Amino acid sequence: MSEMLPKAQWLASLPQVVAVGSMLVTDDAGLVLLVRANYGTCSWQFPGGWLDLGEYPTVCAERELTEETGLSCQAAGLLAVAWSIPKESTGGRAVVQFLFDGGRVPSGSSVRLQDGELSEARWVRPAEAFTLLDTNRGAWLTAALGTQQGEPVQVLAH
Repeated sequence: MSEMLPKAQWLASLPQVVAVGSMLVTDDAGLVLLVRANYGTCSWQFPGGWLDLGEYPTVCAERELTEETGLSCQAAGLLAVAWSIPKESTGGRAVVQFLFDGGRVPSGSSVRLQDGELSEARWVRPAEAFTLLDTNRGAWLTAALGTQQGEPVQVLAH
């Protein structure tokens, strides 16, 4: 903390960050679950969303997965982190996104989409996921799959 500023001013001068908790869920056949959002510029993504006030990222990822798909999975481990610099679209805030391992569900698990927010869900092979995801989410998937194979968790900047 700067000795020059009162604590309240110093805290107000720090960068503001918002956080997202997301989940990578696969089925017994190795297919990845992607959902298609009705909003924003990135239509295909992993189930997830913004953290509520006082919420842990794991709890958020689990809650959002259930709200968006009807699936209930525990956030088993951190697979990758993405950091986005402050942008006008995020109110001048940086965004930190946590991608957790949701484990495997039985092949053919049904998905119940959240009304008004999502239009579609697909179970796809990772190769197809890369064709649906934007470049940043594709890099996130690459990092997550590497972590599942024993590589260290990566922090990606975009």
